[in-house]
Amino acid sequence: MTTPLIAFLDTLGRQPPMADFEANVAALDVDAPTREALIARDSEALARAFGTAPAMWCAVHAPEDEPKPIDDVPGDEPAREPDQRPGPDPSH
Repeated sequence: MTTPLIAFLDTLGRQPPMADFEANVAALDVDAPTREALIARDSEALARAFGTAPAMWCAVHAPEDEPKPIDDVPGDEPAREPDQRPGPDPSH
């Protein structure tokens, strides 16, 4: 059953729309639910004819204006003492 159906769907994808679409569907060697799914252009019913589950979609919305976490509040940093140790002598 699936070989003629796959060939028919392949033809649909490669050629312009058929003028006699319903006649071509009626001539297919497929069961009645598959034929009805094709004529109704019902993708979920057609997926069931192939024994597959309908496609599932997942979308994640991430707002752009989400506040960013603040680790340290400005102005709360401890005062740093200047380093009193002498550094390397630049003349050497």
